[in-house]
Amino acid sequence: MGKLHAQGNWLIRVQGNEHPPVHVHALHPDGRAIIYLEGTVLNAGVPPAVSTDAAAWVVANTEVILAEWERLHNPPARSQT
Repeated sequence: MGKLHAQGNWLIRVQGNEHPPVHVHALHPDGRAIIYLEGTVLNAGVPPAVSTDAAAWVVANTEVILAEWERLHNPPARSQT
């Protein structure tokens, strides 16, 4: 799993083998949230201030997220030797 950002007691990561559309998971001791690239948040216990900060980070770092999503979901093919 690709950890992209950590701040205080929460972090953002991209998980492999996930469903589209592209999104990240914000993990906090009190819960977790799914955040889509445009900033929509599906929250399950993450404090509102953390959810707001995480969504802002996602919107500001779309290229980083897309690169990690691509790396985890489209790994290079192994050569047949």
